[in-house]
Amino acid sequence: MITKLLTPPGSWTLMGPAIEELDSGFDTPVSEDLEASKSETDSKFDWLLPQSMPEEEVGAGDATLGRHKYGFGLQQHGVFRGLTEELRLVLDVKDVDSLTPGQVRAAREELEAEAFEEEHYLADLFYNEEIDELLNFKPWWIEVANSPAPVNDKLYFTEDELDVLKELPRQHLHVPLDALPYTWSTLAELIFGYAYDYRTTMGSSTVESSWTVTKLSPTLSCLDSFVTIKDALRASFRRSLIYPLYRNFELSSQILKDVCKIFSLGRRALLKCLLTIRKLCAGTQENRYILNDLYITSYCVWIQTVQEAAVREICLEMAGLKFEKPEMDLDLVDTETAAQLALQEEEGSGSNTTTAKVDLEQVMAGLTIDSDDDEVE
Repeated sequence: MITKLLTPPGSWTLMGPAIEELDSGFDTPVSEDLEASKSETDSKFDWLLPQSMPEEEVGAGDATLGRHKYGFGLQQHGVFRGLTEELRLVLDVKDVDSLTPGQVRAAREELEAEAFEEEHYLADLFYNEEIDELLNFKPWWIEVANSPAPVNDKLYFTEDELDVLKELPRQHLHVPLDALPYTWSTLAELIFGYAYDYRTTMGSSTVESSWTVTKLSPTLSCLDSFVTIKDALRASFRRSLIYPLYRNFELSSQILKDVCKIFSLGRRALLKCLLTIRKLCAGTQENRYILNDLYITSYCVWIQTVQEAAVREICLEMAGLKFEKPEMDLDLVDTETAAQLALQEEEGSGSNTTTAKVDLEQVMAGLTIDSDDDEVE
């Protein structure tokens, strides 16, 4: 009775399956060579055709029109209304179930704009010894890709990973055709977060790793999903310049290449990344296990049954993908230009000729960036 009274209102777990189970005879979640049953949906979808976001029906008479869907395969809605306040705090965007998809995106972008710190970004731009070390680091996917041995001979599952795989739901998950682009785009976000954390910790995850991976994913942190992989990776790239410890455009560009490299190694590599993310979220004290329930566990099951051909097509879509600074919508070019001019003035004054570095904090104290400076007073 006392325990019941002390328990906060709301559920601590998700209720019911998030996705349709097609094949109850699915024997094992993984085999040694990841033999997968043919995915009928994958074979019908042309990944190279341009995709577009369906029109959002806001203000329609039916209250269900325009409602925000999320979770693996976009099969959930209204979930966070029934969860405890502690679980709702996992998300950056609050009251997500009362918002439309467009409102969720607007809220996310507003939070990002408020969180962007010019000082931090410029510090990582000008004083980048640590960044150089991270860029020179060779993660496992580079070693595997450069090895003459077949990928499956280099990528093996540890005993702990095999134990987890045996415990996964024995399901063959079906993703609706219209949800497939979102499903792949979210996967790209997840791999971006994983690659960023792995490279910046040099392969040794920390207590902050689960925060890093989820924070860089607009889907995991805000339940904001994208119909194209380019838009999804752009959003993750942008968040990597706003939230984590290292906020460097060159570093994030390298992470983008890392994502492409991991996808090029196929399902086995993707599964290993997903298993790590699942473990990180399960081991946190911030209730991020709910993200495993919503997304990661289903991804661990689903990725084993997609065709390698589908993964290769996603690689083609990502091939050569890169972003320019103006695409981040953070005024990076203007910020860097103003900082460079301030540094030149500081150096030209001769006040600090004995040192190679200028105190960036002093420079930033007198630096202001006005995005509306074209307006007439």
